[in-house]
Amino acid sequence: MAAPGLTVAVVALAIVATIWAFAIRPEPFSDWAYYWEAASGAVAYERGGLLLFALRGLQAMSLPPHAAALALNLPAAAILGWLAHRADGGRFGMAAMLVFAYLLAIVPYYAVVQLDMAATALACAGMCLIAVEAVRGPRPWRVLAAVALVAAAVSSRPQFLLVLSVFAGLVVVAVAWLGAPGNVPRRRAVAMAGVLLAATWLGFGIDSALRADAGRAGAVRTTSGVTLYAGLLSSDTVPPTCGHWNARATHDARADAGMPLLQAVSARLRSEPPRHWLSVIGCKMPAIVLPRSYALGWSLDAPNVQARIQASANPSRWQAWSAHLHGIERLGYLALLAALYCCTGVAVARWARRRQWLFAALPVAWIASFWLVHAVFEIQPRYFLSLFLLLPFFTRSLFTRS
Repeated sequence: MAAPGLTVAVVALAIVATIWAFAIRPEPFSDWAYYWEAASGAVAYERGGLLLFALRGLQAMSLPPHAAALALNLPAAAILGWLAHRADGGRFGMAAMLVFAYLLAIVPYYAVVQLDMAATALACAGMCLIAVEAVRGPRPWRVLAAVALVAAAVSSRPQFLLVLSVFAGLVVVAVAWLGAPGNVPRRRAVAMAGVLLAATWLGFGIDSALRADAGRAGAVRTTSGVTLYAGLLSSDTVPPTCGHWNARATHDARADAGMPLLQAVSARLRSEPPRHWLSVIGCKMPAIVLPRSYALGWSLDAPNVQARIQASANPSRWQAWSAHLHGIERLGYLALLAALYCCTGVAVARWARRRQWLFAALPVAWIASFWLVHAVFEIQPRYFLSLFLLLPFFTRSLFTRS
């Protein structure tokens, strides 16, 4: 299946997502209410980065939230699909099919005002350019474009600051230990990891500058910083709540806001024996390795959608229908994650059998980056969207000339 097949797949995704969005019409709530209000200027900037300006432009067109979300998320899905198609050699091999399967599995998420998908598309495009530059370089325009794309992604998705920093570090260690493939000089491989790291921190700098300009420079301790408290410092050790957001985490983060971060973290860590922190991490690991499905929840659980269900002639029927859909989603999502892990394992074994150790290490490093970060920081199922959407790229020969 060549280019026409890609077009058919993208159009099919767009049709299904559009029908869902205009049928359900979820209003922004929770974190998404902040993004919608910040884009309109109703609240001061705290996070959202450069993509918040894209959302502001869509609001200027007087689009309702679900339509604005579609206008942001459908192009992101198309970009990811096209990149997967290219990475798979211009065909629909296993890697491209897995990416499209994931994009289809989260179709209800397209109607939600979120920046996760768009930021993932930007990060993916930037990392693909870095990979191509590592093999074919030097092309300054590729490096500049990659830096711009990754920086825009990180400014809009703070999680990427941690994940991409860890990933870049692991790649450097892998190159130093395993060496680079014959067509990628060791120095260039390390340089490209450095480009990724520099772009990541540039994105953080953009986000910080926007926050400072809004007079909210200290908000990182009480917004993004809460993820450290929820993920570890203020977490319980009982599933399924361990590692997730809780009111105590917000309270503790605000209580410690007047202390230097390292001092506050050190004091919290000393307050419990090491086995407690290991218990927190152990409790979180099943939800990190196999996160739950999330797309339907963020769509159907919107307060306006629930209000329409309750106001319907037969709310119990609609609730039963919703529960049935959730059950299908859970099973399908679990099967998809199993397929992603299995295909990754096969790819790693293939690279190892060929003694192409760096290629074998890259998907492992990508998975490890998310696991290491979220062993400490807050977990939510949607936080792993980028892990699974980009994982198939590391199973292909994207980093080689073939």
